[in-house]
Amino acid sequence: MEKRILKSVYFKKLKGLHDIKIEFSETLTAIMGVNGIGKTTVIHALACIYQPDGNGENHKFPEFFVPNTDATWTGSELTVTNTVLLDKKQQGSLDEEKEYKKNDDRWAPRYTSRPKRNVYYIGIDTCLPEIEKKTPMSRISYTSNVIVGKHAEDVVKDAAYILNKPYSSLIDNVYNKKHFSGVELRSGMKYSSLSMGTGEQRILKILNKVRSAEAFSLILIDEIDLLLHIEALHRLVNVLYGIAKYRHLQIVFTTHSTEMIALNQYVTIQYIHKIENQEKMCIYDKLTNDFLYSLTGRYAEKYTIYVEDVLAKSIIREIAKHENKLSKINIVTYGSIENAFTLAASFVLSGEDLTKRVIVLDGDRYKTDNEKLDQIKYKLTGTEKDIDEKRKNALSVIKQFVLPDNESPEQFLHTILIKVAKNDELKNAACAINAVKDSHEWLDDIKNRLGYSESDIVNEIFKYGYEDEELANYILEIKDWLLKKVID
Repeated sequence: MEKRILKSVYFKKLKGLHDIKIEFSETLTAIMGVNGIGKTTVIHALACIYQPDGNGENHKFPEFFVPNTDATWTGSELTVTNTVLLDKKQQGSLDEEKEYKKNDDRWAPRYTSRPKRNVYYIGIDTCLPEIEKKTPMSRISYTSNVIVGKHAEDVVKDAAYILNKPYSSLIDNVYNKKHFSGVELRSGMKYSSLSMGTGEQRILKILNKVRSAEAFSLILIDEIDLLLHIEALHRLVNVLYGIAKYRHLQIVFTTHSTEMIALNQYVTIQYIHKIENQEKMCIYDKLTNDFLYSLTGRYAEKYTIYVEDVLAKSIIREIAKHENKLSKINIVTYGSIENAFTLAASFVLSGEDLTKRVIVLDGDRYKTDNEKLDQIKYKLTGTEKDIDEKRKNALSVIKQFVLPDNESPEQFLHTILIKVAKNDELKNAACAINAVKDSHEWLDDIKNRLGYSESDIVNEIFKYGYEDEELANYILEIKDWLLKKVID
């Protein structure tokens, strides 16, 4: 079997796609964009670019691009780049290009000249309930057999996790020589796809297809999020990523779901965008706030950062300004550090969206995870089964400034100010302070002497020292959270 990985497709012209290159992850790629932008066109084209290498499906361009009165598809053209994995003797890999086009009455190249790779397509038609495909009748009597073997066991295990249902077996039901799936629960209850929810039915179809696909196959799923609630979608993507990674599958799917933001550790996003009043199309690898508005009709909720005091608030503002994230955040002070752990516990207990909140500690107390966890245990008490998970979630929302040992935030910033300041007045005032009774005086004395605010001092530090190694390490956790979590 030949081993190919789809690297990219350049669409010169195909339906509404013009002069656009889409790149693909070796595991999961999400094709996103507004209605009518060409997401399904991408999936349909990918279904046709290979010939089966064994048991794969054999889709051809006229299947999806049917010539009609308004469109013959003549002039369509795309170029596919594959990475071909060489055998053990040759070692390594090489890239190969293949051009596809519609000239007059036929597509080129001939289908027997296409590269070999097994492809499996899961279209929107799989969302149609089985019962709606059957001719109405008073009764359907079928024979049922429990499917045995590792494949069935894996599908049952995956489906149970995704849908949180106590499945025990996968069943093959046969009626009038036609097969349709069924399940058995641990209680002994059985039901077929004729009685199944459509989301449940589609999950089983996806899992059956993915679990049975040969290694290095390409799996195509149109509108993966249809009929699924958010938790089920998250779990499905998690499962698909694991299978793809283990069995060297490439899975490409279309979706409108903004949940892909939260799933970015598994999914590579390719967002198709057409520039207004122009023919030009662009591809983006992340969802911006404007794209979110296009998909949902609303802008993203602001992220909230909780800090101990005004000084920390000023620091966060400067980091956010440098990373162009200031308009996306709210900054709230919580006072005493003990309040941080109360906040974290309350977020977990009230079911708040933890991806949109972070609690920042000054970094001079409770530096280790164990120390933080001990404080959380005081706030989250109980013996319920999920208490450890709740405490873990509470801990995950807490970040900190990384201070040198035995230094207060004020002392550390005083040191950085001396190192990077360009304002001679500020620098000289800082250099004049060599010892203090209270840690706050490292900055308070400067404020009192010159009439500057904490915000003025912090602005000077970040204006000229943002790339300083010590300062970069100090803000590392917070900057990392901003860049990974806060969308543009």
